[in-house]
Amino acid sequence: MRSLEKERKNMTNTLKKTVLSALGALMITSLCGCSSESTVEVNVDTKAEVKKLVDEFYAGVADANPMEMTTVVDGTQSGIFTREGTKLKYEDNVNNMVMYMFEENGKKYFLTEDMDQPTEEEYTYNMYNSTPEMVLTMAVLGYFQDDQQEEGLTYSATKKEVTENGKTQSELKVTITAEQDGTKAELTSLGTKTDDKVNHITFSITQGEQSMSQELDFKYDGISITLPEYEIFDISDYYEHTDSPFKTFEEAKKAAGKETLSYTIYDNLVVAVVNHEGKLYQLSSEMDEATTEAYNGIDFEADDYSEQVDKLLDPLAITDCVDFTALSLDQKTLDGYVGKKIGELIDEGFGQNGYGISEESSVIYLDRNDIVYEFEVTLPEGFDTEKDFEFEDLYDCVVTKGSYNDTNTSLLPLK
Repeated sequence: MRSLEKERKNMTNTLKKTVLSALGALMITSLCGCSSESTVEVNVDTKAEVKKLVDEFYAGVADANPMEMTTVVDGTQSGIFTREGTKLKYEDNVNNMVMYMFEENGKKYFLTEDMDQPTEEEYTYNMYNSTPEMVLTMAVLGYFQDDQQEEGLTYSATKKEVTENGKTQSELKVTITAEQDGTKAELTSLGTKTDDKVNHITFSITQGEQSMSQELDFKYDGISITLPEYEIFDISDYYEHTDSPFKTFEEAKKAAGKETLSYTIYDNLVVAVVNHEGKLYQLSSEMDEATTEAYNGIDFEADDYSEQVDKLLDPLAITDCVDFTALSLDQKTLDGYVGKKIGELIDEGFGQNGYGISEESSVIYLDRNDIVYEFEVTLPEGFDTEKDFEFEDLYDCVVTKGSYNDTNTSLLPLK
């Protein structure tokens, strides 16, 4: 009897342990199920707090590589920017153009499918490479660039994060309102992201009865850019640094018989092109801090804007001179085009640059290696200048005279 009683107690204890273990396992499983899903919401209503959320939410988006950003404005797709390594692609849906940019041997190039050769354009490359940053600044980031709280503006933001099975879905809604003269303006942005990748932003602004909306879609996987076939034309073989025949821009302007020079500014570098005695010169000078400040202070819409620029920049001393005459066509070559049709010049590698067509006189502008040439032409018999026409309709125009006209700023600065 004692043996049977002892066995019964052992069996009872074993059963209790089994039940307790099962209950423990059930509780652990239940707790794990609850902890795999969580929701966090943050609401703020000061500029500083909103800025902090915005900076954290969009950190790294502008510099993401690889990435694809599609822009939709008021429901219409306007462009697609793609970056893969040092290659860039921009599909301009508004102008129906596709542009490529890339780096090779430390140089930055620009290329389209219609171009036989890429052109070296560091400025253009850098500008397009900053497209995501510029778009994000206009849509979201640009409203927090200073720490002051402007009078009449209100800021608020709500950030929600939902984590489920190890994946976090987040959204950040930012609202900025302003009221002036009884009219209320409201800017709203809504960004969504998965884990640490922003995938969509909706931005809208309303003021009275007017409104504008913009959507940005982002992709980071499966990004690839295939460049059109190209052969690099090394432009550096066609120019050289030389002593300047002029001491100042003003002296160059007088020698070239110009009323004003076309100045191009790169940060504090001033560049101008002069055609003098059959030679093309790029003249450059660096503005000091005071001159740079004075230049930036000139009102672009002032009636005497050009006069103010000339007064400021004409006296600058030339610090560098580049002779790029070898890049251009000489007058003998241009004279050889007399009697040819514009279409023949296009076939030889010239690009369309513009035209001025009338019954009195007709001029067509073509470029080659970023040098622009002016061709006086006779129109085809029966050509109606009053009707709408495309550039291709001018292909049968016959050249009567050719001359140097200008240099595309995309060629500059030659270094």
